Parts: sequence; structure tokens; C-alpha cells
Amino acid sequence: MADDLDVLLPQPENPYGQCYFVECRGGSDKKADGHRGDTIPIANELIKQNWACQTIFYSDAEYKEVESALSKADAYICRVNPGTYEGVTNSKLFGLLRDVAAKGVVAMSHPDVMQKMGAKDALVKIRDLSCGLPDTYAYYDIPSFKAQFPKSIAEHPRVLKQNRGSQGEGIWVCKLKEGHSGPVTGRTMLDLQEAVDNHKEERTVDDFMTFCEQYIVGEDGQLIDQRFLPRIVEGEVRVNMIYDTPTEIVHKKPKAGGISATLKSGAQYISYKPDDPLFAPLMKNFLHNDLPRIMSVLGMEKEPIPLIWTADFILGDKTSDGLDSYVVGEFNCSCVGITQQMHLAPSVAKGAIRIIREQKVKSGQLAAPPSVPTARPGSPLSPKHFNGMGDWFWQGVKAETQSIGK
Repeated sequence: MADDLDVLLPQPENPYGQCYFVECRGGSDKKADGHRGDTIPIANELIKQNWACQTIFYSDAEYKEVESALSKADAYICRVNPGTYEGVTNSKLFGLLRDVAAKGVVAMSHPDVMQKMGAKDALVKIRDLSCGLPDTYAYYDIPSFKAQFPKSIAEHPRVLKQNRGSQGEGIWVCKLKEGHSGPVTGRTMLDLQEAVDNHKEERTVDDFMTFCEQYIVGEDGQLIDQRFLPRIVEGEVRVNMIYDTPTEIVHKKPKAGGISATLKSGAQYISYKPDDPLFAPLMKNFLHNDLPRIMSVLGMEKEPIPLIWTADFILGDKTSDGLDSYVVGEFNCSCVGITQQMHLAPSVAKGAIRIIREQKVKSGQLAAPPSVPTARPGSPLSPKHFNGMGDWFWQGVKAETQSIGK
């Protein structure tokens, strides 16, 4: 109902800075007002923090208008869900967002971050972290796939993941047919199961590799080859993040006999608080050991961790002391929403302000106060470092802030 729609609050008279929400018209994720359900609530929380915050719709016809507005802003938050929008060329939109980011506008998230972090080959780049698997391979061409995959499947059951698709489509669990002995050849039979619906097939190695060529050819084509983790039948563990802070842990348990953790396949979702003792080893290891290094190993050390994102983990082997280990199966930072957790809107706004401030300091557009350490590349500051940050940021360095507002 129209009465249920949120209305943007009046803009502050003397804002600390200017932030835009970038959206596209249309799409199934929009409400009657044309906005995503969480856009206005988050924008209003920024306004309450004395930030000017407005929404702007991109289309190719409005390129110049959007470019002009964003170029004068301190930051933008991209809320464009991957897909097709009438009158929108994705390459033009993301090219514009890259250009304004290169001019010093803080990007949340930068198009390259969304692409590289969301791509399946991120699993190859993190393979030396504790949340990765060392024997993970990426195939960008058919010859390398056909040369390596028979060797991989000969060692362990594997999971092949296409870069495109969602909901488990093109994710295959591959095992040598029971009773196989001897070397693996093109005629070796495989037992296969696709995660999208848990259906099973049998194919020869050659036949299956030919079938998988479709995942490699074309735009953004790639295929990831990762060791199969038998404990996938126990489900996936999703960690919902706002910047560097976990907000929720969701255990996605597959339907009995299946491996898919999607609701469509009959999986059950159980929610836990981030500090639940059940997941203490996971959170301690990920937050303290891996998170500070993630942007660096992904080749994006100059960019901040995304504002709203998720990390999906699979249970790995037990450690030597009997504790669970966890392996990342996927990252997602392409327009992750909080429409089902609207109480988090203030936290998102505060996270956005932290990102803007840190990036302004890192780029030299703002001087950090002597009492507050600046973040090392790839190592976000602890939230405790930002108590009272609003005072020093906008009052203690008033001269710098006046120069920031372009």
C-alpha cells in the first residue's frame, strides 16, 4: 500500500557531506515508489547523522545528469541489482561509477569489487587463507580445463562451479563411479549431482567436460574446480556482514539426501547471533585472521570491504584438536539487501560513514587526528577506534571538511 512507503526526510541544513544512492528504474526488487525496500530507510538514517543523502536513478539517457551529481558528492552507494533494465547499458553505468570513483568519490561498492569478489575465481585467490582450499583451480579456457580436471578428479571428488547463474545452477558434485580402479581416462564414468535441484546423472569424463564447455565460453565465462567437502550435507553457514561487522549467522540445512542449500530445494534456514558459541571458532578465525587480508589477496587493497555483503562457508575437515573448520564457498556483495532486517538500517548508515571517513584519510583528502590510527592497507580499523569519531572528523578538522565538499 502507498501508505506503507517510506518518505525521504528533509535534507540537513549544514550537512557533513553528500552521499547518493544510485538505482535503476524497474526490476522485481522495487516497491511502488520505484525504490528498493531498504533504500529510503538507510538514506534516512544517514540524514539523521547529518549527512545529505539523496537517491538518483540512472539510465543511459540521464548519463550526464547522474555523472554531474555524483562528481560533486563525497560518496555513492550502488543499489543496482544485477540484471537487465530498460534503457540501461550495464557497461556504461559501471564505467561511470568507475570514473567518478577515480576522481575521489568513495564507492560503496566499486564495480570492480562487486565483479571480483562475486566471481567464482575469488575462491582461487583466497586459497592460501585459512578459509580457502589450496587445491582450487580456475579454468578460463577449454584446453586448461581438459588438461587439469582428469588429474583433479583422480585425486579427490570435486565440485565444479560456473561463474554465471544462481541458486545452484551449474554447480556439480563430481565423483568417480563406485568400483572404478586404475587411471582416469576420457572413458571413465562419473557420478554427478547438480546443486540446483539435487538431480543425479552419469557421464563419461569426456562427455562431461564437453558439456561443461558452455560454462567457459562467452562473457565472464570461467569454471572453478574445488575439492568436494563431504560435510556439505550438513549445510552451509552464511555470515551476513555490514562492513567489517557480522550481523547474523544463518545455517542453511539441505533437505535430507540433498546438497543444495537453497529454499527452492527444500533447505531449512536457522538464524543465530554472531556471538553464538556454536560458531565461535569460525568467527574468531575469519574476523581476526582472514578478513584483514581479503581485499589484498583479491587484488583490491585500495578499496574498502563492501558495505553490505555475505560470505557462505562449508564445513571442512575437523582440526587436530577436534574443532570444526570452515571453507568459503562464495562471496556476494552485489546489492545485498536488508529488507528483511530493517532494524539494521542505522548500522548500515554508520558503516557507510566509517567507510567514507577511512577512505578520505587513506587518500589524503582528510588528515587523521594523532590520537586515532589510520588503517593499514587491507586491515580495517576496529570499531573501538571510532568512538567519538564524528567530533574529530567534522569539528576538529573543519578546514579539511570544507575542502572535501566538491
